Amino acid sequence: MNQTGLKTTCAYCGVGCGVTVPTENDRRVNVSGDAQHPANRGRLCVKGTHLGDVLPLKDRLLIPSVHGEPVSWDLASQTIADKIRQAQAQYGANSVAFYLSGQLLTEDYYAANKLAKGFLGTANVDTNSRLCMASAVAAHVRAFGEDAPPSCYEDVEIADLVVVTGSNLAWAHPVLFQRLQAARAEQPSKKMVVIDPRKTATAQEADLHLAIKPGADGQLFNALLVYLDKHQACAREYIAEHVSGYAQTLAAATLDVGTDSRIQAELCGLPEADLLAFFALFAQTPKTTTLWSMGINQSESGVDKSNAIINVHLATGRIGQPGASAFSITGQPNAMGGREVGGLANQLAIHRGFDADSIAQVGAFWQASHMAQKPGLKAVDLFDACLAGDIKVLWIMATNPVASLPDANKIRAALAQVETLIVSEVVQSTDTLDCADIRLPALAWGEKDGTVTNSERTISRQRPFLIAPGQARADWWALATVAQKLGFSDAFAWHHAHEIFREHARLSRLNRATALSFDLSAVADLSLAEYQDWLPQQWPLDGTTRTPRLFGDGQFPSHDGRAQMVPISPISVDQPDGGDYILNTGRLRDQWHTMARTGYAMALNQHSPQFELHIHPNDAEHNTIVNGDLVAVRSDLGSFYALARIDAAQQPSELFAAMHWNRQFASHGGVANVIASRVDPISGQPASKHARVQLAKQSSQANGFLFIGDGQPAPDWLNELLWFKTHTRQGTLYRFFSLQQSLADFIALRSQDGTPCTMSLTDSSQQSAQWIGQDAGGLQFWLSIHRAATPWPDSLFLDRAAEQPNPGLSLNALLTGQQDDAPIRGKIVCTCFSVTDSQITDFLQSHAQASLSTLQTALCCGTNCGSCLTEVKTLMKDKASARTASADALC
Repeated sequence: MNQTGLKTTCAYCGVGCGVTVPTENDRRVNVSGDAQHPANRGRLCVKGTHLGDVLPLKDRLLIPSVHGEPVSWDLASQTIADKIRQAQAQYGANSVAFYLSGQLLTEDYYAANKLAKGFLGTANVDTNSRLCMASAVAAHVRAFGEDAPPSCYEDVEIADLVVVTGSNLAWAHPVLFQRLQAARAEQPSKKMVVIDPRKTATAQEADLHLAIKPGADGQLFNALLVYLDKHQACAREYIAEHVSGYAQTLAAATLDVGTDSRIQAELCGLPEADLLAFFALFAQTPKTTTLWSMGINQSESGVDKSNAIINVHLATGRIGQPGASAFSITGQPNAMGGREVGGLANQLAIHRGFDADSIAQVGAFWQASHMAQKPGLKAVDLFDACLAGDIKVLWIMATNPVASLPDANKIRAALAQVETLIVSEVVQSTDTLDCADIRLPALAWGEKDGTVTNSERTISRQRPFLIAPGQARADWWALATVAQKLGFSDAFAWHHAHEIFREHARLSRLNRATALSFDLSAVADLSLAEYQDWLPQQWPLDGTTRTPRLFGDGQFPSHDGRAQMVPISPISVDQPDGGDYILNTGRLRDQWHTMARTGYAMALNQHSPQFELHIHPNDAEHNTIVNGDLVAVRSDLGSFYALARIDAAQQPSELFAAMHWNRQFASHGGVANVIASRVDPISGQPASKHARVQLAKQSSQANGFLFIGDGQPAPDWLNELLWFKTHTRQGTLYRFFSLQQSLADFIALRSQDGTPCTMSLTDSSQQSAQWIGQDAGGLQFWLSIHRAATPWPDSLFLDRAAEQPNPGLSLNALLTGQQDDAPIRGKIVCTCFSVTDSQITDFLQSHAQASLSTLQTALCCGTNCGSCLTEVKTLMKDKASARTASADALC
């Protein structure tokens, strides 16, 4: 600790940024980046910058309950223990399962893994990291012999070529992207190639963007291997000394894609010139680092695609070298920490599998009474077992599978078949928590105490700076309490997270007798004071020198000490024909997963406040769709609704929708409704990136919006409508559509709901009606219904109206839309300083020669977290192009 504040770690992505929080604070704090943390060196993205916005206790789950009745922790934990005991006595050990999360701390993960696999005898313990990193994990094990990422963040900065594939790095891992961009600014010769079907914020900054056919990444890297061999660009001596399987892998790649670059380009959906330019650049650049994430992993052949990337790096000797490696970028803050302690169903602990020696050694260390003997059910199979009635007790912690797993309707049906569903959560309502029999209040970020491990193997502390509210408790504590009631008191007699971490480190000593890299033995006797003062460190921690990279000496933790190139023939996504489309899914810049936290932060809702479907202009014209139209997306499994956004960054016949929306924010849910439960046969990771869908424009009989202030219940008639929801600082804003009820029906419904109104207005000529409710505290209710399309009101304006009554804000101005003191602001670009696109374009209009630095000096956009810089530069480029076009027209 130092005088500037308490140091902790961000709760979001796998970059694992250090955060500094004022030591004197309440639940609205201004966090800052930790300049000493090696991951971010003081930088924070927009989500990290606004961590303080998700700390208020609004909608927190604070009391345990059983079947809706509040109970004590003692009764809740005893009930869980009884249900587990009864289920296992009647149906066997595997009738009990746990589904965990990369949001958990390593100590939480360790407790769950030890209880299930060591004392309950079931390996039915899986995690939402299965949806994130399982394919990369399996590829690491196949290639290296262990799930041990060989790279560090410095490689991204010192590489001469960075290849980004299957990742919108600028939005998904913004701070790492900022480090890359800073390095490119200092080294103009440094190149970045982005492989992505969409022209994302990352692709816009690339030296070469390969707008690949969806799912063709495996073919591309197979073709690259063929090219490298043909042009004598492979490291023959390195292969001979350190790599097995080269000949077989090359033969499989050649069979897959052939040797003709024209045919290879066609397979990948790329211009041949672009394909060959990438191949030549890769071949000629020894210091090349390739980054990949969900776009590769979330595939029916995600393991093969990951191995295809590793194959070309092994073939060129670019593994574990400074600036030269294959780097899988973790999605969640502690996905790697969970893997270290056995959070996946096919792992035991400390990177061990279910071989007889590992079972015996780990069991002896734990003094376990009932060790699991074989791998358990992976996520999709686990919920299929729930649907079949085979899982009687399921404990879900810190995740929302109804919203995040494919085929949401099936997952919801599966949970209904579980006799006892236990959910540990932070908030009062999620799609999954709403199905629970037993609800347990968990600690949130700022209250938790433990460790996390980021993408470059750095272990950092999450430290508490807030008092736990209500009866919220640590997840490891909840698990240990149930374990004690099951009769395992001695094995779970922990009083502090430090004791669990030290036990985990001591267990890792078993790896000293193996070739495995994972080793925390140097901190196995860590004192509480040393744990409290922990500084970020990369494993292995074996008491020798720091190891930022692994395998640079060509020695691998495999059975023969050699790396393995893996022959692959990846599956490609079928292209749509007729009226069908390929739906791509991904992330938004300012939101996180299912928005259980970020969705309540008004600042983070400004950039993308609506659930939008991105459509290529040609496809929009074909379907007579314009911006803002309501559209339906359907597959054989289900459907969702969104608002159309015409986007030239899309490829024709391809659609894009963000993954974040679910039934808490959209009445009919999100993309999980239409994605099938197809999985990689090796990793079990679902193919969540793509789905074949149909698109249809929807006509509504009436539409409008409803604002209700904090503490006000939503009217029942909303349940009959199609709606999208966003939170503001002072309340909740709904955008709704009626596919059947007319404007007259709405007026009748409104007259029956009994909400008191200060003023109303019905305009028959415009076919609209509005109602306003205001009290001494400000605006409490605003309902606006129209026959024609209704604009989305400005959330900042609503919040100002909902505060103490503003003399300059008349109800008549609200009702008539004549809001002279609240002009249309445009779309938010810079969340940190609330700068809109219209403000930027107005400035550029009046300052024709303005540079980026001039713009930033005037408006501050992009000077804090930097997440908006790509969008700012795009606006500048568009404005410059418009001026050039105008000048040409005059000539």
